[in-house]
Amino acid sequence: MSEFKFTAIVLGSNSVNELKKTLNSFTNQTLNFRENIEIIVIDNKANYIKNIFNEDDDKNIKYIESNSPTAANIGLENANGEYIIILHANDYISENTLEDTLKLIENDKDVDLITIPIYYYKNGRKERYLDYSINENGIFDLNKNSEFVQLLGPSTIIKKEAIKDIRYLDEYNHHLAFLNEISLDSPKLGICKQGSFFIENIEEKILPTEEIALNNKEYLKFIDNNLNTIIKKSESNFQEIPKFVQYELLNQLKWLSAIEYSKEELDLTRLKPFVESIDDNIILNNLLIENDTKIFLFKLKYDQIPKDLIEKLNLNTVFIDIYDIINNKLNILASLTMLTDIKLDIIVNGEKINTTIKKFPQYDKYSLGHKYASDYSIEATIPLSESKKYEIRWETENVRLKIDFSRPCNFSKSIGYGKTKHYISILKENRIIVKRKTTLNWIKQELITQINMIRRHESGFLKALPFRMAYMLSYPFLKNKRIWFYMDRPDEPDDNGLHLFKYSVKQNEDIDKYFIIDANNEDFDEIKKIGKVLPYKSFKHRLLGLYVENIISSHPDNEIIYPFWGGYPFFAGLLKSNNIFLQHGILKDDISDWLNRKNMNLSFFLVSSKKEYDSTFKYPYNYGKKVIQLKGLPRYDNLKNVEDKHEIIIMPSWRRYLTRKSNEYIAETEYFKRFNSLINNEKLIEKAKEHNYEIIFRPHPNVYNFIELFDENDYVKIDYEKTKFQTLFNNGSLLITDYSSVAFDFAYLYKPVIYYQYGNDYHFDTERSFFDYESMGMGEVCKNEDELVDLIIEYIENDCKIKQKYSKRIDNFFLFNDKNNCKRVHEAIKEIPLKD
Repeated sequence: MSEFKFTAIVLGSNSVNELKKTLNSFTNQTLNFRENIEIIVIDNKANYIKNIFNEDDDKNIKYIESNSPTAANIGLENANGEYIIILHANDYISENTLEDTLKLIENDKDVDLITIPIYYYKNGRKERYLDYSINENGIFDLNKNSEFVQLLGPSTIIKKEAIKDIRYLDEYNHHLAFLNEISLDSPKLGICKQGSFFIENIEEKILPTEEIALNNKEYLKFIDNNLNTIIKKSESNFQEIPKFVQYELLNQLKWLSAIEYSKEELDLTRLKPFVESIDDNIILNNLLIENDTKIFLFKLKYDQIPKDLIEKLNLNTVFIDIYDIINNKLNILASLTMLTDIKLDIIVNGEKINTTIKKFPQYDKYSLGHKYASDYSIEATIPLSESKKYEIRWETENVRLKIDFSRPCNFSKSIGYGKTKHYISILKENRIIVKRKTTLNWIKQELITQINMIRRHESGFLKALPFRMAYMLSYPFLKNKRIWFYMDRPDEPDDNGLHLFKYSVKQNEDIDKYFIIDANNEDFDEIKKIGKVLPYKSFKHRLLGLYVENIISSHPDNEIIYPFWGGYPFFAGLLKSNNIFLQHGILKDDISDWLNRKNMNLSFFLVSSKKEYDSTFKYPYNYGKKVIQLKGLPRYDNLKNVEDKHEIIIMPSWRRYLTRKSNEYIAETEYFKRFNSLINNEKLIEKAKEHNYEIIFRPHPNVYNFIELFDENDYVKIDYEKTKFQTLFNNGSLLITDYSSVAFDFAYLYKPVIYYQYGNDYHFDTERSFFDYESMGMGEVCKNEDELVDLIIEYIENDCKIKQKYSKRIDNFFLFNDKNNCKRVHEAIKEIPLKD
């Protein structure tokens, strides 16, 4: 008989706070912890765990040191519980979960797998995962309820007796495969809907990390250990492939196909038999699989996707990315997912019009190193007259296409119409009707829209409805108001947005200018002394955001500049703002994946050097020359050598692959280890002390999400207060960064810079960049810590004076040093055509 009812195998994280959260969720269960629950923590550093609980006094908790990719196997070998749950530190369960699970088990002692609902947090809000399937409590035969098998994941509790000799085989033989094998022996599933499993970083737990790229050996091993295992066991147990097994195969293929690239060419035909064994409807109706993945699987299955699937996969739908009316001209950018060579046409009042094909290779679709679909984008400009009516539709090979809208297109199917000052556009039966706007036809259309919103009851409409009503009531009073918003990060007003705002508010113009900032930010009251301020996402910010002409920001991300981004489709059709991008540094890499016209639709794109300007036309941003403006960064006007305070500043940039990753994952990255080692380097600290230099660690703002991971010492200051960048630049003596554009700010003041580039983990391809660090950089490039520390000491011993070689590079790089950047930018923004 088992010593405990439950064993929790916790894969550690090197973080005391994360582990405490997980362990406390078990020690605080309504089921008696001492009598019923065992915890096994597996981590590569056991010492820090012992500070949480005393293992001598607590027989319920074990600590095992290991960094094996299949560390869960060690937990299985040492588990004494009747039922096992395997989870990561920073995942946790509700206090009633194990007691309610036990009640469910008592109804059927033969059930081997019990799953509980998964919850996660998205944008700070609690969300339910797989909510559509966990809708009843009980024990179900998977042969009869095959769709429930997709619940199997990290929230599944397993009967130890059922595990037998099943184990994790390698790093790609993940939790899902382990559970699949068990379910094939015992196709019965318990669902305990009263329990709750809270999972952090859900994408990391259920999908491959971005940097995974398989070679042939890994690819074939995955097929054998995961897909072949399921097929062979299924044929042995059932002499066929039951539907619940097809769901299991699909879950494995979902994970595999999410890997975009490969280290070498992979033979996709090896996957074809597995996809062929899955019914089309099982693929089509799976709500957890992205449409792109479905397209990939069907193309693999059929080579050429059958016509009956084309519509179901939205392959006969054109997506409108841009729909703007400016100076009586309708500007349209539209795109289609293309599997074969086609021609997309725009038909206006029955006639084909001239279009231009635009290349956005960043939107091509890849899986396992193979491109399976291409982006096909066209743009057109349609002259409008208020005296005429227009019918616009899209066709390919004389077949009318369905219409949908991308975000942030100022149009959406949820609303079904768009309004400007002079025109109203209405979506009707896959056509767009454009005609002169009158107060009467607008009010009529808006009332129809609001009634339809209530009837359809789409998620999020309730938040938008009051604002649309408020817009109608306020329109007579605000329709002719000129409103501009200025922004940096809402929580960090310390960039080009604020510097330009300080200049712009002094200009005597008939424009209401507001700076947008978090109401709780410590600078809120200070900025109020400069000019008008709006609390970020306040009612007034959202309402005036429906009238604003220009949103002027150093961070153009849609989720930042639009205060209603989560419910954007319900506000579309009313918005008229230009997106003005001031940059938050010098552009030196190809960031067209992010800043391209399809994704951002910028009206103004600021650059500060000639080479930077040229690069925006080299890479597929797809902006015209009127949008790219060479004027200089506003914040440079206020850079000055105030006082040398003997400060060495370490400012590493971000790594995109760290986004939404757990502390456990981050602590094992080279990025973390390198900079944690640098700020604790004894040789550097001793030399800094000797010469009275302070060392300040001020990483990228995103690093503050895990800043507590860094080891502290008595000398190096980790800048928790987030000192203003310009204060650091003006007072600093020497800057150490890796790839951050803050190097240009520092160099602008003719202060020395060192680039610490220890490896190839940066998310931009530096070889494609126009900026070569060795020949164009503002300082030396170091590849290892010893070399870097020796060079820092050399600078310290020479009073941190810049070398002549780098002074000349600075002279040749910057186009403007006349302190008139704010003036140039402000005047250029005034010349931008406003949307109707």
